[in-house]
Amino acid sequence: MIARLRSMLSGAPLILVATAVAGGSGYLATAVVAAAKSPDQYLVFGAFWSALYLVIAALSGIQQEVTRASSASANVSAGPGPRAIAGRFALIAAAVVAVAVVGTSPLWTRAVAESSVIGFAVPIAFGAAGYVFVAVVCGLLYGHRLWLAIAGMIGLDGLLRLAGIGLALLAGGSFEMLAWAVVLPFPLTLAILWWTFRSRLVGSSTLDVGLGRLAWNSSRTVVASIATGLLVSGFPLLLTMTSGSAEPGRLGSLLFAINIVRAPLVVVVMSLQSYFIVRFSARPRDAIRLFVTGSAVVLAVALLLAVGAWFFAPWAFSLLWPAYEITPLVAAGLVLASGLLGVLCLSGPLALAESRHAIYTLGWVLAAVVTVIVLVLPLELIPRSLLAMLIAPLAAIVVHVVGVVGGRRRGSR
Repeated sequence: MIARLRSMLSGAPLILVATAVAGGSGYLATAVVAAAKSPDQYLVFGAFWSALYLVIAALSGIQQEVTRASSASANVSAGPGPRAIAGRFALIAAAVVAVAVVGTSPLWTRAVAESSVIGFAVPIAFGAAGYVFVAVVCGLLYGHRLWLAIAGMIGLDGLLRLAGIGLALLAGGSFEMLAWAVVLPFPLTLAILWWTFRSRLVGSSTLDVGLGRLAWNSSRTVVASIATGLLVSGFPLLLTMTSGSAEPGRLGSLLFAINIVRAPLVVVVMSLQSYFIVRFSARPRDAIRLFVTGSAVVLAVALLLAVGAWFFAPWAFSLLWPAYEITPLVAAGLVLASGLLGVLCLSGPLALAESRHAIYTLGWVLAAVVTVIVLVLPLELIPRSLLAMLIAPLAAIVVHVVGVVGGRRRGSR
């Protein structure tokens, strides 16, 4: 049993350390910008950050499908499988994403900021296209179980972003400078580290599907990941778009609280989704047991952090960011909501590892629909925000668990 647990957790420490570095860097970057800007100024940066990472979260579905395909190929004995399609897929997907972001930008940029389409949407398109290549490469790295390379990609990206934002603030801190400082680390990280693991991937990456099937499966995981983004990084964007009558300073304070309070737990668990796909795929008989154990740990940690947030978050905000306000109830509620999101980031990989793409997508899409419905209810800003963040993940978790368990029962008959 001990040997089995050690095998399941192999690689996790490296990824967790890298995630801590990346999460801490993002944490500091957000905090530094908030300290340098007033709440109403931060509102524009917060909307940009949310819009970008909504797109990035959507594209993380590509990484998850490439991880599944390359992990599953290790168990395929009937022939070598398709090769050399990942690069072509990355080029096509990056071009489609860039065109889609710029092409649709007139429909949504004015709803979240007064910045021009060029200043707001073009950096997002550039960063998103760069991230497509990162997602494909990281998916292959997970499939090859190259944990050190994965950790390097995660950690360096965060450090470059923090350094870029620091330099941008020192140079004047205009919105455009901050925007490019946020997106440039995606291609830079890959360019810097590519040569350290190139020989392990080029010519040796085998997938269990061809180009067409990879695109189809990825489209379904991307749809689910769009919903993921709406619940996580895109939530502040949704909140901004559905709170036009809210006082800007109060809304800006809530956006900052959502970014800063939810980050520690959500960032860690979300970064491990591809890792859990690998582990669930490697030991399918233990997958449900591992899911239950992991969920219990996540919820226990969330409960402890919520108690701490109730007592210490308002004090920390008054000391570090006196212009921003947070109540004990909001702080604790945000942490508890992050715990439910953490469990959802376990149930999703559980479904995907068993190739139940439809169940995986359905759960996340339902969560996104519930989020939007609650956010447009005629309630006060705080109650509807907390309700949306608590109810939506629960609905998706139920769908994933029922779908996986039900599928297993039907398969055993």
